[in-house]
Amino acid sequence: MEVPDSRRYQLLLLCAALLATTPVIFGFVRAINTGDDFRYLWLAAAAILGSLVVMVTGNGAAGPARVTPGRAAGAVAAGAACAAAAAILQGATAGPGVAIVAVAFGLCTGTSAVLLTLARRRRTR
Repeated sequence: MEVPDSRRYQLLLLCAALLATTPVIFGFVRAINTGDDFRYLWLAAAAILGSLVVMVTGNGAAGPARVTPGRAAGAVAAGAACAAAAAILQGATAGPGVAIVAVAFGLCTGTSAVLLTLARRRRTR
């Protein structure tokens, strides 16, 4: 019974890592293509931080591997809100563009934070 649990844990970690790195890779591609535009890297960092804060806050070490839908939605919303705030603080003015990038980054980082929490809890059970 240890093998499926271990495989599930590894799969959750892999998916979490892929989702979290997607905005970062997007930021690197943008920086390389433009030569000097690192703004999306800041947005990615803000989104990751926002999503993780929601998932870590009030997170007990023991307990079942469950995440409430509200907390999962909160992780996505916090990631999107932090990314949007970072964009606005950097001077972005295109509202729809900010919203699209922020929601995309929030979905990636929020889902990643949820999967990471599930993996951690599954491992500590």
